[in-house]
Amino acid sequence: MRPLSEDLRRRIVAARKKGEGESEVCRRFGVSRSSVARFWKQQQSRGHCRPKRIGGYRRSRLRAHEKTLRQWIKRQADLTLVELQRRCQEQLKVTIGLTALWHRLDRLGLSYKKNDPRRRATAARRQSRAAALAQSAARAG
Repeated sequence: MRPLSEDLRRRIVAARKKGEGESEVCRRFGVSRSSVARFWKQQQSRGHCRPKRIGGYRRSRLRAHEKTLRQWIKRQADLTLVELQRRCQEQLKVTIGLTALWHRLDRLGLSYKKNDPRRRATAARRQSRAAALAQSAARAG
């Protein structure tokens, strides 16, 4: 949902300044009573009633520690996200969620693919019927 325009917010605040009540203002402009109160309070405390910025790029807390992350993964490629998260907390004093950590590693190209032995360890129900029969025949023969 998009925020109300700054122009509408100013008109709401101007109506309140003229002495109109919250109920009157919310009916006249078709906004909720809580919005009127919020815009009024924001105008009183900050001196403006502009909407906050929506979206945009937030810088990663790990941006300054890219070199360290690369070194950790180079030394021990099978580190889990939980282990990396713990290291970040203990050694870098950076608290970061697992999803944010994963996105940072992915952006740095530090993700890794599962190795061949893991791929071979698939469940029998996931194999094609023909492959399963061939495997059972090989075991029997």
